[in-house]
Amino acid sequence: MRILPLLLALAFGSGCASNLSTLQTAKPLARGQFQVTLGSGLFVPVGQIVDVIDLGIDQGKEIKDAVDRDEPVRLTEEDQQRLLTAGLSLAVAPPGPVSEVTIRAGLADDVDVGLRYSGISLRLDTRYRFLHAGDGPQVPENNRKSFDMAIGLAGARHSFKSPVLDVLEIIQVDDFSRWDVEVPLYISADIGDIFRVYAAPKYVYSRTRLDQKLVNFAEQGKDVTGFDASLPAKVNSHFIGSTFGLSLGYKYVHVFAELTGGYTSCKPTLFGQQRNLGGATFYPAIGIAIRNLAPVRQSPELGQPESL
Repeated sequence: MRILPLLLALAFGSGCASNLSTLQTAKPLARGQFQVTLGSGLFVPVGQIVDVIDLGIDQGKEIKDAVDRDEPVRLTEEDQQRLLTAGLSLAVAPPGPVSEVTIRAGLADDVDVGLRYSGISLRLDTRYRFLHAGDGPQVPENNRKSFDMAIGLAGARHSFKSPVLDVLEIIQVDDFSRWDVEVPLYISADIGDIFRVYAAPKYVYSRTRLDQKLVNFAEQGKDVTGFDASLPAKVNSHFIGSTFGLSLGYKYVHVFAELTGGYTSCKPTLFGQQRNLGGATFYPAIGIAIRNLAPVRQSPELGQPESL
């Protein structure tokens, strides 16, 4: 019986597409300023998709040859392992659209915080601007040019159930969960308050915890099927890449368009073997940000109002 490991593979892939968007520049909100951002992106695990396509082509040729020879189609152990790994890779990182809403608030001149909700995940982040160069407050904000760099830190929690096991009623399991820790470096150049270009190299560490009941259930699979159906209690993955984007707007409203690309590394031991479930990953995204105007304070140098 090979059905058990396949069902477990589907159960393992009970998550949703990941969110790799940035939708912000290196310029933080001013103290007392608030912003709401609505965004939408598409998670595209190119490496996994290409592997599945190549596997489909190879298997299609083998099936055609078997049909031409009037022979039954038989999958070798290697073919079964390749099929299992390909299915797992897409299950762990499924492609798909992601919608989000983010609320940001300025805490100090160079620090702000944000809370992002993306369906099954909550992400809290902060951003500190450590470098600023450009025109001073004597230049109107809509004409003011600037260059900024900021470092960020974010933590996110994802919680999801297994629809496969729920439908098949194999075993009652609790929620799966995933924690992300993200460290982005924001770099941006502003041409007035109208046009901005930005980049954000980033590293994301993720740890997914499988339900312990499912892990214990999988351990019993070998006695039933003769196949090592064991699953790890935790799976780690690493994403290294960068976002490149631009923003257009004025005062209250800004729109964003960006593309994030990089590589995901994920090599857990599943079903008795170490499997490479990672690959090249892309995430295009668009968004619209609505904010209030920055509070105005008295400039100590010039003795005149200064926009934060």
